[in-house]
Amino acid sequence: MMPVPQHRAAGPVIESLVTGNRLRLKEPGAAKGCFDGAWWPRSREPVTEFSALVAALADRSGRVDRIGFNPTAWDLAPARLAHGPNLVRLAGFFGLQQHTVVVVGPRLHHLTLLAIPPEASPDAAERALSAASAADSTDAALEILLGSGILLSRQLA
Repeated sequence: MMPVPQHRAAGPVIESLVTGNRLRLKEPGAAKGCFDGAWWPRSREPVTEFSALVAALADRSGRVDRIGFNPTAWDLAPARLAHGPNLVRLAGFFGLQQHTVVVVGPRLHHLTLLAIPPEASPDAAERALSAASAADSTDAALEILLGSGILLSRQLA
């Protein structure tokens, strides 16, 4: 198992009542890798979790228009989600990596987040949040999740 380097500077923690310390984004100007940050949802229930994500991101970056996700990683999702006066389109793409969520909005443009499995332990999730939001992070989901101890190599066999 590859350890996650500890020298990386993690991005800011975005706190909101609904996400707590479960969303972390890279600082502006950080290396463009696979992810712009990471998110650790509490469940696989899309209405609850995507609502919390939209609220946290809207506080910081404005309106969210669309969320793309792999439907095999989530419970059944509606086509739209109401957030205040706005509707957020939810789009399931089987071609999107299982541990990836893409968020689109006028000021967000195209934000790609590592979606940490809800059942991850707090310590492992913290390692993955830090690794994905580190300024120099260019690792793929599998590398981050293996390195943080969330996934084990035997799970992939």
